[in-house]
Amino acid sequence: MRYGYDMYRYLIFAHKDLTEDYFVERSGVVGGYAKELFQRIYKSIFTESIDVKYLFDTFYRTEYKDLVEFLKGYYQLGPEHANEIVGILNNRKELRLYEYDSLSAGENFDDFITSEEVYERFEKLVMMSV
Repeated sequence: MRYGYDMYRYLIFAHKDLTEDYFVERSGVVGGYAKELFQRIYKSIFTESIDVKYLFDTFYRTEYKDLVEFLKGYYQLGPEHANEIVGILNNRKELRLYEYDSLSAGENFDDFITSEEVYERFEKLVMMSV
């Protein structure tokens, strides 16, 4: 599940223990260009992504009453999405919410990872459900 909050910027869930090795190995690629592609996808997502809860706790706790208000104020999410996100984080302690700028690493894999053929697998990979 991902939430857009600006052009090419998203909030995505990922498992706290996700590693590049797990992501690439479980993607189903064997080697060659496909393996390199999934390594680059992982790096483009997690190289400069920020843990949203850490951002809130470290820098914004005094400005916002709670994480829901932070998501609504800082990311301009509607209350339904902000509450949904906090509900998921409360129920699934192994997940983290990351701020992901799809253009920050110089490569845009957005169309690929959100394609009908790949997105479900991608979502399972980042949540370590594969």
